[in-house]
Amino acid sequence: MLLWMAAAPVALAQFPVSTDSIYIFIRSNSIHRNKVNWPLIDLAFQNQLEDAASLKDTMRSFVSVLAALHDVHSQVYLNNEYYGHYPPFDDSTLARLKPLNDKASSLTNQIFTTMLPGSIAYIRVPSTQVYDKQQINAYAKSLFDSVDQYSTKRIKGFIIDLRLNGGGNVYPMLTGLSALLGDNTIAYETDIADNVTRKWEIRQSNFMIGGYQATQLKVKPGKGYSIIPVALLTGPVTKSSGSMTAIAFKQRPNSIFIGEPTADGYTTSNGYFQFAPNLVMNFATHFVADRKMNIYKTTVDPDIRIHRGDNFENLLQDEKIQAALRWFKQY
Repeated sequence: MLLWMAAAPVALAQFPVSTDSIYIFIRSNSIHRNKVNWPLIDLAFQNQLEDAASLKDTMRSFVSVLAALHDVHSQVYLNNEYYGHYPPFDDSTLARLKPLNDKASSLTNQIFTTMLPGSIAYIRVPSTQVYDKQQINAYAKSLFDSVDQYSTKRIKGFIIDLRLNGGGNVYPMLTGLSALLGDNTIAYETDIADNVTRKWEIRQSNFMIGGYQATQLKVKPGKGYSIIPVALLTGPVTKSSGSMTAIAFKQRPNSIFIGEPTADGYTTSNGYFQFAPNLVMNFATHFVADRKMNIYKTTVDPDIRIHRGDNFENLLQDEKIQAALRWFKQY
């Protein structure tokens, strides 16, 4: 039993629950917990907690635990501020990733569609920050309609661009793309021993997770797109729910992944855990596997790797889109 409440009484008095309860929760539930030396982490955490002179110092003690776990996907929210571990990048990598990340943030919730040469429909699925039921269903319907608008046209395939998808709510993403995913099992959640704990499904155009219907989209059965050719574009700022959406397309018939691996460390399935009114954790507890039970523990990798070459302003000059258009010619 870990009992460190006597340390740093001023800082700990501001913490809304026992620091032990949070630490034990992390130790017991992290999907990465079997990869680390816990006695060393225990000691380091205790020493850092004893030196904590402020509430922020206490929070940094927990961030250090996430760093020891190499967990970049979990965060602790306290008093509307969030704390997490973010790995450092060298200057050249940061110089490239920051503009991409900024662009992804600026286009949050902004779906973009267009027609490309060869009767190929292009749909950019951005980060999706919607959380109440009405917003979730409205966004899911908007994305669904972005696909369904082509049902009266002679489409030969779709490009689904996830390169600027930094995550958010996966429910409307998967429901919105349900016509392409098909009514079937699309992924699984797995525990630390690689056992399946929950199934992800599309049923009557809605996303279901562990039997729970996450959206309430009421649409007429449209044109079946479950086997139409689809090219998925991914990149280094595709992460979290963007990565989950990518995994849902893995092993789908007539599908190919083009671009760069998704952001490393964001393929975990997270849950929200509330410990106090002002203290919530978004915590990585499971990995996600595709339809054929391939488990993704780091990144989602492309079939055709193309480094850089992005051009979101002139899509026909985009090297990844050019590669996708060449791939469609076989159909």
